[in-house]
Amino acid sequence: MKYDKISRRWMLQGLGGAALTLPFLPSLIPRQARGQSIVPPKRFVAIKSYSAQNIIDWYPSTPVPGYQVRPADDAGQKRDGTTILTQRLAESSGRHSNGDEYFGTWAPLRDFSSTGISRILGSEFNPYLEKMLLLRGLDFMPDTNHNEGGILGNYAHGLAAQPGAQDNPTLDHILAHSPQFYSGVPSGTRILHLMGGLASRGAVGGSGAPSNTFSYAPRDLSDVPNSSVDQVQAHVDPRTAFDEAFQNFMGTNDPPAADDQRSRLVDRVIEDYRRVRDGSRIGAEDRQRLEQHVAFLSELQARLDGLGGGPVAGCGSPMRPSSIDTGGEQTVDVGTLRQTYELLIDVLVAAFACDVTRIATVDVVKAIGRASGLEEGFFHGCDPCGTTGATNWHTHAHNWDQAGPREITVTINEWIAREVMLPVVARLDALTDVDGSTMLDNSIVLWGNELGMNHLNYSIPTVLAGSAGGYLQAGRYIDYIDWNRPVRFAQHNGMVIEGVPYNRLLISILQAMGLGPEDYEASPGAGFGESRNLGKSSAFATDYDHNRIADPLPDLRA
Repeated sequence: MKYDKISRRWMLQGLGGAALTLPFLPSLIPRQARGQSIVPPKRFVAIKSYSAQNIIDWYPSTPVPGYQVRPADDAGQKRDGTTILTQRLAESSGRHSNGDEYFGTWAPLRDFSSTGISRILGSEFNPYLEKMLLLRGLDFMPDTNHNEGGILGNYAHGLAAQPGAQDNPTLDHILAHSPQFYSGVPSGTRILHLMGGLASRGAVGGSGAPSNTFSYAPRDLSDVPNSSVDQVQAHVDPRTAFDEAFQNFMGTNDPPAADDQRSRLVDRVIEDYRRVRDGSRIGAEDRQRLEQHVAFLSELQARLDGLGGGPVAGCGSPMRPSSIDTGGEQTVDVGTLRQTYELLIDVLVAAFACDVTRIATVDVVKAIGRASGLEEGFFHGCDPCGTTGATNWHTHAHNWDQAGPREITVTINEWIAREVMLPVVARLDALTDVDGSTMLDNSIVLWGNELGMNHLNYSIPTVLAGSAGGYLQAGRYIDYIDWNRPVRFAQHNGMVIEGVPYNRLLISILQAMGLGPEDYEASPGAGFGESRNLGKSSAFATDYDHNRIADPLPDLRA
């Protein structure tokens, strides 16, 4: 079924005077207003995975007609087994210190559809290739190993954070507190923070809070870009995430209790929907929108109720899902972990569809993977990083030179691609927006990583879906690495060569969402986030064009 999003709120008086959200219904617009263009809201999702990626498995590396592949026998000589791109971007990345201008290269993602983009980003993404961007060569500026907020622009926290790094709010909070993004206060929450399982995060970020996220919120809302920050807590339980997102939608500031005598969520709104549906002014297509929307809410409620055992016999009260424990223990039931992610994604998509929030973060600290020929198992990202063990994703990522650990690391990321990233992308693309496009078209879904290859901060593997309403030119694989530069050193099958600062990706996203430099820069011309090469000696690649640090990524805008 294809569901329609709720993009505007029709404030009707329902049971108990609750303010309820209806889908946008064009046939009810006053005639004099129907000719005006309707601009759908933009939305942002950030998904973070841990312990780096295997470069040869993340990027295209299977031979396809028209492309050559670098041999994989010697990374130090630029032979890492990945596909060579030959089309030069129109806009340069900048100039090195010797004055040489350098450019990225690109290829259409559809050119890799016969084999799938890569092993991790397989053929299941083919229906969405024209709406995706795969990016290579985005480098963190300060030297950082395990970190918390790097993918959203805060490099000051983590196991190996550089002293003196700028401690700024992350991108999600810059968006959330900008009137350019939210013209008013959302009825649910500015940001919905989700985490797939607890981890002993004190070993990573030093805070000791087990459900901290990669999100850092400003304390001073009068000057957000310059504010000191606090690390944000995430929901690890779909029940509490649902409560935060929908408590006002349901007409109360208190979380719904199982023994409440309030009617179920769908029952509370159905009478108002029927009132509108049966009105004389509504068109046939809008009646269908209403029916589809009720079906969407019914399916969500059924999934949540299913986990909690269903409604109490004879009682129509809403059932919150039972608490799911995927906590800090070293083992967890794979089925429970999978169900947790499914329900978290259900809540995320429903929250977007009902417009109770437009920003979400998903922290994948626990995942499912397998060794070659073995059954699925649970793995934790860094729990804590200094330990070893069969379920330690971090340990397996370190042992890339061994076939077994390498296979585990790859299958973990295959699972994240198929069961976290893909469902978010597919379900947002199934929701029709007010302008006839899909909700994915008006969103940006970012899957980013804690690190690049091994424990280095070069070429952070990054994939985007959605174009923020056509702002980004999607459908491309872009490689920003300057392959004319020397290899400083190599680890696993990845190389340290200059690309472009990762900060510039974040600036592209901020501008795609409607913000200008005055909304996110701590000082004029500073760009966003820490841009100094803190902690990097001459052994590292550091010859970037810092005169372009405040610019968006080259040639990314449509």
